[in-house]
Amino acid sequence: MQLSQIKKDGLFRVTKVNPGNECVSCLMALGLVPGQHIRLTHEAPLGDPIAVAFSGCHMSLRLCDAAEVEVEAV
Repeated sequence: MQLSQIKKDGLFRVTKVNPGNECVSCLMALGLVPGQHIRLTHEAPLGDPIAVAFSGCHMSLRLCDAAEVEVEAV
């Protein structure tokens, strides 16, 4: 499933990232790599953007960028 499809209060593991996306490559530099645990912390009222937490980082992402990250439920 894509990161843009996850629901709040769940813990997920990153399985695949698209390093061709500039935003995602910056996230990879911050530690968002396959095997990393990630969770959704906030969602905007209309769904875009979302806020995620991983490795002590809290980031806001547009859904189009979050769709470039594949995750699985833990």
